[in-house]
Amino acid sequence: GFHTRGGALGAVDTELVREIRGDAGSSGHRQIKGHGHFYGDLWQYFYEGLEEGTVHFGVDVQEVLETSSKAPQLLLSDGPREFDLIVGADGGKSSIRPYVTKKLPTYAGYTLWRGLVPTKGIAGPPSGSATIGGAEYQTLGFPCPGPEDTGTLWNCGVYMAMPEIDVEAPTRNRQVREGMKKVPDWFIPFVRHFFGDTNAKFWEECSEKGKVSPHPVWELAADRVVNGRIILLGDAAHMASPRTGAGAYTAMSDAVMLGAALQRGKTLEEALQIYNDDTVKRGQQLFQQSRQAASYFAPSGWKPVSPAKLLEDALLRRKAEEAKSEKGLIKQFQGCFR
Repeated sequence: GFHTRGGALGAVDTELVREIRGDAGSSGHRQIKGHGHFYGDLWQYFYEGLEEGTVHFGVDVQEVLETSSKAPQLLLSDGPREFDLIVGADGGKSSIRPYVTKKLPTYAGYTLWRGLVPTKGIAGPPSGSATIGGAEYQTLGFPCPGPEDTGTLWNCGVYMAMPEIDVEAPTRNRQVREGMKKVPDWFIPFVRHFFGDTNAKFWEECSEKGKVSPHPVWELAADRVVNGRIILLGDAAHMASPRTGAGAYTAMSDAVMLGAALQRGKTLEEALQIYNDDTVKRGQQLFQQSRQAASYFAPSGWKPVSPAKLLEDALLRRKAEEAKSEKGLIKQFQGCFR
């Protein structure tokens, strides 16, 4: 399960959440709030609303068979199984997406370095911004309740432009490179130089006592989300910047729309067409919001520079300026004795 995983969701439409769950609350579970709550709590809230036996963990979908029939199959480790409808709600690294569309996510030109650490004994959240070569770099965050018995967490991030060569595309395999599983040597010095000592201290403590990991921003607006009896939902159908604050909301809207379409359509084909048209439209709207966010962190026509290179150049410039200033002071000092 995911009840102890993830970070914080900045904003959640609680009415939409309860519409999906179908009740007014969850007995014995922490309340789902509108702002700043733990992702695992939302997952658990939905999971508890399902009938027992609905979810089967540890099942690997190897392939989709009979894709054009009215009874498509999932090839599992123990063989194929037939279904009336296959819903690919398997995230940005979707393995179901290729059976519906050839559309692929595109890199937005910047990465969000996420940090998650207990608030106890750590001053925060970080706050700072810098404009470098026309692109905005930011660090920010907020507190949120963590998994049970862990207390409150700082959920924070650093938005920074990074070349695509430095990141990996969302595929079925792990998104984070081996070299990015630990905080790179340039990260804390970068924060210190561009955001100051206070922010650097926070991120240093976060990397030592919590978790810091890169999340490249990928964008997608699928041209279709239905192919026969195979459909896409959530990040499998659309991906956007966290700055939109609408990724989870759009995924939940997909679920509600799918349920409504199945009620409205006279046939399954008609229902899926309704779902397709609505979901594609909303996905394109979300994509435009994501593009707007990208205009700050990776402006159109601007080529991202590696943060390590930016830091190296900045330190060299500062060293040259200090040397020039020191040389000027020496000349001034010598002039006093002439």
